[in-house]
Amino acid sequence: MKKVALLYLFFLMSITCASAQVNPPRGSSYQDSVRSQIDKGKVTMVNGTAMNTAKDFFENLTASTDHTKLLNIIRAASMVGTLKSRGPLTMFAPSDTAIVQKLGMRLDTLLKPAHKYELINILSYHVVPGHYNAKEIAKLIKDGKGEAQFLTLSGSKLTVRIDSNRNIVLYDETGGQSVVSRFDIEQSNGLMHLITQPLIPKTKAL
Repeated sequence: MKKVALLYLFFLMSITCASAQVNPPRGSSYQDSVRSQIDKGKVTMVNGTAMNTAKDFFENLTASTDHTKLLNIIRAASMVGTLKSRGPLTMFAPSDTAIVQKLGMRLDTLLKPAHKYELINILSYHVVPGHYNAKEIAKLIKDGKGEAQFLTLSGSKLTVRIDSNRNIVLYDETGGQSVVSRFDIEQSNGLMHLITQPLIPKTKAL
């Protein structure tokens, strides 16, 4: 009888332990471990920079040595909050080298407070509401019989086509062209594509 009681007690203890493993109490080390793994996100290497899917646009760009000038533009335009917002957003991001080649000495002027509105217009022209990966962009171009248009945060339209080399090319309002050189870099609040040239919209009257 004593053996039966001991076996029954052991059985109850086993059930209790199993239940504790399946449904750990809130704040347990098990939950903390799982939450830690989720918070880490997936890391993608972009030109030597680790971009994390658990971080937003601004956080990932801050870690990049190729986008210091883009960050200066973001700060000067007071658009940090936009790139840290919930989104989703799709951003076309030029490198520092591309920005210098395109804007040259004009960049110093644009970064001055007196030109903030113009800077906001340019920067917001690189951001589209929504989440558009390369496959979705290509489908939009196909559905549009060779051309698609995005309405950017600036309120201006950005034209997209596929060239003879199967590159996705962006056409801005001033006749400039920019090739998408790297696709689908996931952010916590959207998707980033790297481009070869900054996009310039038409100047808007105040």
